Amino acid sequence: MTTKLRGPGRLLLVLIPALVGGMIVACDLGGLFGGGEVPSVVIERPPSNVEVRLGEEIPITASATDSTGVTRAELWVDDSLYASETSPVAEGQPSFSVVLNWRPTVRGAHRIVVKAYNVADNVGQSAAITLNVVERGPAPQPTPPGPQPTPPGPQPTPPGPQPTSPPPQPTPTGPAPPPPTHTPTQPPPAPTDTPIPGPCLPTVLTTVNVGGHPKGVAVHGHRVYVGMHNAPVVAVINADTNAVLSPLDTGVPGNHQANGVVVHPTSGRVYVANRDDSSVSAIDPSAAGSPLIIATNAQPFGLAVAGQYVYVANFGADRVSRIDVTTHMGQSLMTTFSEPALLGALGQDIFVPTNGSGPIYRVPPAGSPMAIGPSKTGYFAVAANTASNRVFVTDRDGGDVLKISASTNQVQDKVHIPNHRPFGIAVNSNKGRIYVIAAEADLLYVLDGPTMQIVGTVPIGGQGATEGGQGIALWGDRIYVSNYQDGTVTVLDDSACP
Repeated sequence: MTTKLRGPGRLLLVLIPALVGGMIVACDLGGLFGGGEVPSVVIERPPSNVEVRLGEEIPITASATDSTGVTRAELWVDDSLYASETSPVAEGQPSFSVVLNWRPTVRGAHRIVVKAYNVADNVGQSAAITLNVVERGPAPQPTPPGPQPTPPGPQPTPPGPQPTSPPPQPTPTGPAPPPPTHTPTQPPPAPTDTPIPGPCLPTVLTTVNVGGHPKGVAVHGHRVYVGMHNAPVVAVINADTNAVLSPLDTGVPGNHQANGVVVHPTSGRVYVANRDDSSVSAIDPSAAGSPLIIATNAQPFGLAVAGQYVYVANFGADRVSRIDVTTHMGQSLMTTFSEPALLGALGQDIFVPTNGSGPIYRVPPAGSPMAIGPSKTGYFAVAANTASNRVFVTDRDGGDVLKISASTNQVQDKVHIPNHRPFGIAVNSNKGRIYVIAAEADLLYVLDGPTMQIVGTVPIGGQGATEGGQGIALWGDRIYVSNYQDGTVTVLDDSACP
């Protein structure tokens, strides 16, 4: 026996499948156009439940991912919007890393959240962390004004009523006054006894927030160019004011992980290694809308300019290629180099550190490469002193910095970096000083080139042991270090040091 529904009952049976079907279609369309997706957000640093100082700037490092593109990130403190940063790419990025700074003004526990928005303006947020704000700590107690100048020298006993007991007159009783022999033994505060005021080190001028993950750095014409590892752009900083300017487009769509950046000195073109695109972008900053894309071998990493060529270390292909800056034609050198890393140039020649296994190579514009130094793993970065004709190479696996004579192609000397591996390197030819990034310790080592002695260290921003330590460039006595993990560039000045 069958039962027939009439009236409202039958109408319901017809409507319910239609409604359900409509909901499914709506969900499918929402997923198709990104309407239902929300960004995934993670606060990477600092960890929760740590103490921070009242009034000090605290960098909150976070990353957001969304297949439709993350357009903006916001820092929320105690449910109030505190700071935000917009993606340099208008259509958003699949992965967007930020450093949002917070300066606490109230003691106690504070709830920190980072929110991110995608192209559909859907919002996702991180798990909350708690930061405990405490006083700055005992203010540096006005330690009694220095070692109180013990009354200057033998205090001329009150110059008042003197004649009562005249100073022991050198009565002609004894032979000459003996004290003179004592004086040299205990000179007044002698420079030998006084600790020398300490080594002269660069001072940190400022930290520039460029966002994302900065990598290679180059300076030219009062502009600092910074390759961004998670966006197809080059960040630009005004070297005179340290203001961040409009970025340059690399012309490579998507996230292709920029590594090395160099500028050809005569043309002013900026060359960027697009690691995952196997290409190099040649950008004219005066006509930034039309970069040239030049194909290379796999994983272009470090770049160097020598003469009319831009040389490219193709880390993933064990090759070095070069681009003629007049024709922008690429050519692969025939020699195999095991994982070439951050190249350096001296005159027309380039020096290739083999991070895989092998020696250091010197490559002239014509002719065969010359092997220098022992064959091993871990050679990473090269910098040259044009004044002394010396080349310096970091050896990450050995923890050393090597000095090579470019006249003899022999390793002359080396210095060991205690407890820290050396990464990127730069040389101040005028001063003979060497600057080396210890990425795992977030330190910049300063070395004296002639003696190969360690002068001291200066703290820099967060690097990251895997991708950090690769960006350092000089502009006179000014030093620029990219901080991969913090999304910043540390600007230091070494002009006060001899």
